[in-house]
Amino acid sequence: MTVEMNLLDLSEECIAAVISFTSPHDACRISAVSKLLRSAAEAESNAAWEKFLPFDPRLVVDHSLSRLSNNHLFLRFCESPLLIDDGRTVKLLERSGKKCWMLSARKLEIVWVDSPEYWLWISIPDSRFEEVAALLMVCWFEIRGNISSSMLSKGTVYGAYLVFKEGEIGAFGFRSQPLETSFRYILGSTRTGLCNDRRAFLESGMPEDGWLEIELGEYYVGFDEEELVMSVLETREGGWKGGIIVQESEIRPK
Repeated sequence: MTVEMNLLDLSEECIAAVISFTSPHDACRISAVSKLLRSAAEAESNAAWEKFLPFDPRLVVDHSLSRLSNNHLFLRFCESPLLIDDGRTVKLLERSGKKCWMLSARKLEIVWVDSPEYWLWISIPDSRFEEVAALLMVCWFEIRGNISSSMLSKGTVYGAYLVFKEGEIGAFGFRSQPLETSFRYILGSTRTGLCNDRRAFLESGMPEDGWLEIELGEYYVGFDEEELVMSVLETREGGWKGGIIVQESEIRPK
């Protein structure tokens, strides 16, 4: 004997639990079907939106944010980034619920960055971070960054990008030597891409805000915790190069 049950016959708590196995997009669509489903999808402490949040909402220290319901808190972090780590790291959510990270230049390992004859730490009005790294001139270019896969969304392909712009004097010296890029786990195989001229590195279309990006590689985040490293460096020692401003490395779903 088959017993049929309508979803609307379930309690609001059970419906909220069912919705928690969908996605933020599906939860919004479900809430438009009926008043009961909307109530279950938008309940202040329901299981759905608490699961969609990639952090414990009770750890939010901003009192004004702690008063928001879970679904409004989710939308808040989709629309506005969360600055952490003394303002050196940005955490952001896509509306799919996937996590994105922006590591400021201060969080990256840049060869000779603390030598003022080669690099300067400056502030500019159109940067999301308080400081950016301005390259004066170096004969060896190398930037690395690290992030744990536990900080990313599981079962997702991520891309890593270096975000930069040309300085007032203009970039120079990048055309003559290729650059190697990678995004990999520390003991794993390297995924590389070569930028064989300056145009591939610096002239990939000038956006209105002047910020450019180069993709360093992509990585599939499984369920094992791994330490990931992203890098861009010269394949061999070349001539002098300079004239760029490095803002961040961005790690986001592809």
